[in-house]
Amino acid sequence: MIAPIDVPPNLQRAWIRRLSWHFDLYNQIYAGCRLRAPIFLIGRSAERLGQWNGRDRTITIAESHILEHSWESVLETVRHEMAHQYVEEILLSPNAPPHGEAFQRACRILRVDPASAAAPGTLQSLSGSASERDKMLTRIKELLAMAGSPNEHEAATAMRLVHKFLLKYNLDLAELDSQRDFAIRHLGTCSARIQHYEYALANILNKHYFVETVWTFSYDALRNRPGRILEIAGTPENLEIAEYVHHYVMNLTERLWKAYRRANPGSRSTRKQYLAGLMEGFAAKLDSQSTELSEKNGLIWRGDPLLEEYHRYRYPHLVRLRGAGVARSDGYDAGLRDGREITIHRGVSGNSADRGRRIGDGR
Repeated sequence: MIAPIDVPPNLQRAWIRRLSWHFDLYNQIYAGCRLRAPIFLIGRSAERLGQWNGRDRTITIAESHILEHSWESVLETVRHEMAHQYVEEILLSPNAPPHGEAFQRACRILRVDPASAAAPGTLQSLSGSASERDKMLTRIKELLAMAGSPNEHEAATAMRLVHKFLLKYNLDLAELDSQRDFAIRHLGTCSARIQHYEYALANILNKHYFVETVWTFSYDALRNRPGRILEIAGTPENLEIAEYVHHYVMNLTERLWKAYRRANPGSRSTRKQYLAGLMEGFAAKLDSQSTELSEKNGLIWRGDPLLEEYHRYRYPHLVRLRGAGVARSDGYDAGLRDGREITIHRGVSGNSADRGRRIGDGR
């Protein structure tokens, strides 16, 4: 068990303000402002992550929940307790079973998983990682291992096979209208400012890795800093692969930027310019592979209607925004060239720390 931390009262008050802010947001988006704002409390219970008390009109969130789990998990608990409030105050069913039909209805309105009971055992810690679950991931892992070959031709061929296999797999699911479950995952950390290259990588995941993406509101509870975090939605296997690709590419960025600086000490190009070019080059490579699959194999992806419906259900009032661009420079052009040479390889699970690439970076 993690030793208790003495959280300063001013930080707890900041948490309460942020929880109230999210309550107002969800109430407006999903409940039509029908819910009356409760009093938020920070509790010390080790047994429950959250609790709605209709008598006192309070929602209590456990301090340990905020300290030990992601803010996105905390927000799921908030919506879970909002569903209990909705049952009691809007559906006027205070004596309804705790997780009965009325609660299920409230959960649909508030876009919360009714199965996610507010108990500590239902969540992984922040250091938890998903495991490889099925033949799909096993096959992709084998192909990515081939993509790590020192032979440039073998690596490029394996990378093309990865995308062909992924595309064929998802086309079969969509065209046969196969049963599939969708879930969400959050990538990276809460950030107050999203850079152009981060937007570009999110677009790559959306376009080539069969997930929907959105930059959703988040919060760094320990630093009391609001921001945004990347949320992806899709089938569990596609989430696993998209998360791996995101970690892999993000872990490359700093090392490739430093390599560029060492090779070009007099360059006045910025890190943002180089990384923007890097993502543009990587996207161009994937676009080229998609065109090849379309022309040679007749494999054309037109989206998954069920996934799009699921995403609209979660975000009924979604507004698409574009990030600001960056100025072209020598660094941007160098990043563009390097991005076209990125090859994703090795295993599919966990964080991809210090992965390599198949271009001449001095290794």
